[in-house]
Amino acid sequence: MKYSDSVKAILLAAIDELAADPGKYAKNPGRDFTRNRKLGFKQLLLMFFTLEGECIREELYTYFGRSTDAPSKAAFYKQIHKLKDGALRCLLLAFNKKLKSNLFHGKYRLIVCDGSALDIFRDPHDTDTFYEPSKASPKGYNQAYINACYSILDRRFTDLVIQPGRKHNEYSAFCQMVDTAGPRPAGGPADVYFCDRGYASYNNFAHVIENRQYFLIRCTNKKNEGILGRSLEGVEALDMHLERILSRFQSKKKRAHPEFPDRYRHVCRSVPMDYLTDARREYNISLRGVRFELSPGSYENLITNLSDHEFDMNDFKEIYHLRWNQENSYRDLKYPLCLKALHSKKYEYVAQEIWARAILYNFCSEIAFNVKTKQGGKKYEYQINYSEALKTCRAFLRIHDGKSVMDVEGLIASNIEAVKPGRTFPRQKRFKIPMSFCYRN
Repeated sequence: MKYSDSVKAILLAAIDELAADPGKYAKNPGRDFTRNRKLGFKQLLLMFFTLEGECIREELYTYFGRSTDAPSKAAFYKQIHKLKDGALRCLLLAFNKKLKSNLFHGKYRLIVCDGSALDIFRDPHDTDTFYEPSKASPKGYNQAYINACYSILDRRFTDLVIQPGRKHNEYSAFCQMVDTAGPRPAGGPADVYFCDRGYASYNNFAHVIENRQYFLIRCTNKKNEGILGRSLEGVEALDMHLERILSRFQSKKKRAHPEFPDRYRHVCRSVPMDYLTDARREYNISLRGVRFELSPGSYENLITNLSDHEFDMNDFKEIYHLRWNQENSYRDLKYPLCLKALHSKKYEYVAQEIWARAILYNFCSEIAFNVKTKQGGKKYEYQINYSEALKTCRAFLRIHDGKSVMDVEGLIASNIEAVKPGRTFPRQKRFKIPMSFCYRN
């Protein structure tokens, strides 16, 4: 059996597990998904995962064939509205659990946490997602915000928190995902949460530490100087351990350890710190501050709780460069996997489409990055064309007649592109409206 066939079998097995007890994932248990329909629970999910940029009627014809036996778009909407919130998250976790993991140093999973805004259907009455008119968008626009945990070495999403654009909070989303993932299992791999500058906060550090996991979080010079208690002017390299005591009080008389005045850091009452309470007035935290040079005159600051016995400066530089895989994953979600072509306008169903694309991404990624490309002594090193690979895997998942055969690995290996290191391009910041369908639910 080819690897693509085994990955498809794993996903179908995960869907079958959910389909065996559809009442747990239906809004009305005992009534929804109980009748035998053309668009049953399993076919609904598979068709939903493979949506592209066409209207629902064309998507149904693409999946079931252009015939009068194909389900109607009304049938599709009735079925998709039956799915309970959290059903697709359960499927994502079940699918990931069946896949093997790649570990850093044989014992660490590298998890990048980051967020990305998604433009959705314009609705000025939805105050949670609508942004008022501006020069960039004279009519205003609506956005959902995707917070994601992404395994760098596995190239798959491990969890999502989807929030209304105007109410998004990366701090709370991060803490939620860390607490949901839970503590490190006995004898199992540890998670290392790698985050951008916007996640540097004592509360985020504490949530990871309380779950017996690890973090590696970038921070600005100003933030790093506040944590270190010293200026970074002229400092090119740094690796030092820090003992800090967090408190809501600035009064020295209320300190439990006045003999260590340099360790104290005041946390304002308006700043979240879930482990400072009336019963726990101080919180001790051990950190490690790291600074290294990326290029002449450009420096990176990191705060971590990783041991210096296992992680040195070269390891941090390697992990730093790996983090760009998640930036690419958001691009692939929105364009090759057509997340910009949403088929819903209600926020609830937009969230479902985001989860569906994340599952499809994991399916495609697992197949694509296990395909070997032939180098053959050419001028450049070659890699697969990932955009084409995603489309190939989506077409493969759509096959459900038991007869059609597709050489997935061959098609992926035949679409390659040269790797040309050293090239950089400025990030595009122009506003892009989502694709519109007039029938939206």
